[in-house]
Amino acid sequence: MKNCCLILLFLTLHAFHAEAQIQRGTLPVMFDSVRALIKNDLVQVGWSNLTEREVRFYTIERSANGIDFTPVHQLLPSSNLDEKASYSYIDPRPADGANFYRITVNITTGKIITSKILKAHLGVMNPGFTLYPNPVMGNECTISLAAIEKGTYNLQIFNNAGIPVKQLTVTNQGDGITQAVTFPAGMKAGIYAVQIKGEHYSSSQLFIKQ
Repeated sequence: MKNCCLILLFLTLHAFHAEAQIQRGTLPVMFDSVRALIKNDLVQVGWSNLTEREVRFYTIERSANGIDFTPVHQLLPSSNLDEKASYSYIDPRPADGANFYRITVNITTGKIITSKILKAHLGVMNPGFTLYPNPVMGNECTISLAAIEKGTYNLQIFNNAGIPVKQLTVTNQGDGITQAVTFPAGMKAGIYAVQIKGEHYSSSQLFIKQ
């Protein structure tokens, strides 16, 4: 009986380990932060990962319409040791007007992982804060600050009961910044309010999560 229990325990642990390996293999890269900063008529695209492994290379892609993307630069992974990693690239030739960026990750298995699309607008824009898309599909949206004072801004998301469900700090070091925001796990569909507040600027708006 004792041997049977030991065998059962071994098989259970082996199945758990195999399942963990399968789950682990589905997300070799987990984006923690993806952002585009406008500074001196250039666009600095940056991102960080919670995990990084099995990466062949990263590709920064740019688009004028948010649909048709062209590669502009490639970067090799810094570690691939299943740990955190951060990267940055300055686009020396962004176009006047709207520039859309995304990061694609080429994995050794042939799989491609794509980040959220970011929009950076060069030229005259109305100052303010935007969130898109709205309604939001999935568990991620994009926030953008344009033509506002440099500084640190506190961003909070509230549910319809007025309870905060997400909080983060956004640092604008240039003429504007766009950043992907991931919702917390288990955030239900509904109407939410997002508020951004800093020393020189504050704003809020409603959005729908589907």
